[in-house]
Amino acid sequence: NSAGAIIVAERIHQAIQSLNIPHQGSDVSDKITISLGIATLIPTIETQPSLLIRQADQALYWAKQEGRNQSICFADKFIR
Repeated sequence: NSAGAIIVAERIHQAIQSLNIPHQGSDVSDKITISLGIATLIPTIETQPSLLIRQADQALYWAKQEGRNQSICFADKFIR
């Protein structure tokens, strides 16, 4: 579910941050960061796997567009 996926995303952000890897030339941060697109769905017989991939990709695009180093959940953004 989305809540669980958000918790995993937060842990990934913390893990990347704790590595403290330098990132010269970045406009976002002097350390490596990560942007994540989150998507969840309950599949049906008609649901194509590509739908979930497209939603996660769109959420990743939004995360980068809104400043990077963050996670965006497709459902949360879509509902706004």
